[in-house]
Amino acid sequence: MSDVIVIGGGLSGLSAAWELQRLGIAYTLIEVKPRLGGSIQTEYTEGFIIDHGPFVLEKYGDWPFLAELGLPDSLMTMGRYRDGELVVFAEGTQTLVDALASRLTAPIMQRMAVSSLGLIDDRRYGVCLENGVMLEARGIVVAVPARYADHMLRTLAPEAALLLNDYRYDPVARVHLGFQAQAVPRELPIATGGLFKFAESYGLPGRVPADHVLVRAGVRLDVEPSVATPDQALAGARMHFDAEPVLARVHYWPEADPLTRYLPEHSAIMDAMDAALPPGIVLVGSDYRARRLPDQVAQGRLAARKIADVL
Repeated sequence: MSDVIVIGGGLSGLSAAWELQRLGIAYTLIEVKPRLGGSIQTEYTEGFIIDHGPFVLEKYGDWPFLAELGLPDSLMTMGRYRDGELVVFAEGTQTLVDALASRLTAPIMQRMAVSSLGLIDDRRYGVCLENGVMLEARGIVVAVPARYADHMLRTLAPEAALLLNDYRYDPVARVHLGFQAQAVPRELPIATGGLFKFAESYGLPGRVPADHVLVRAGVRLDVEPSVATPDQALAGARMHFDAEPVLARVHYWPEADPLTRYLPEHSAIMDAMDAALPPGIVLVGSDYRARRLPDQVAQGRLAARKIADVL
């Protein structure tokens, strides 16, 4: 039996596992996908470094966890923003995921889904897997999107599950088009709002080949009837350019763009959620209180320390 089970191998779950390891607490990490990182996924192709998920990040103050992970010089500054700056990971955001994963030595169960959580006795929880196996632990970090946390918690904490029942996301497919620089006008021929959530072009040394630009557009899949799949989103973005791209990619992560967390009542809902969860169960992730990347790292680590206090 592990002391703690971490459900979800995205950034928050990996950060929780990293902190548990630092504290010397036995843990097991469970991830339903064949890869770690959640929506963070970097592709290296044809001289381009493409982040299919988080890319340009708001940075306010120091991020000390980068030095702890051996990544003190991993960021490129794009410019000032509000009272901070905009940054990207020079080698892709997956650099952070890989650094976290490389620190973990405990068992990682991939391609494994959790169906429900239950109480065995006053000291142990049961984690039921979809293959019928039940694991035991004294603490659980639930680091999965709200729609899955809702399902897992229905037996153990029905009041908490109910608070997650109507969580909503913006269905945005991320399209990447690589062009020769002279083929793309300075002002992109894409109007944002409605179908396109955002549209940007970049020429980043080391991430985009010389004399090329990378166009990155967010295409909503529920605005126009003709754009309902990622492939249709890719086709919809390409038709705005006369030139043929040298690279075309599309990626869709259904939970990449939470909407519910921006509601004015969301903070109160999260307070009620924390109160409804049993001792030793902590819910973390970008759907909840962690809006930015460093918040996900910090809250994953804090969850590990909270559980350590009750073990």
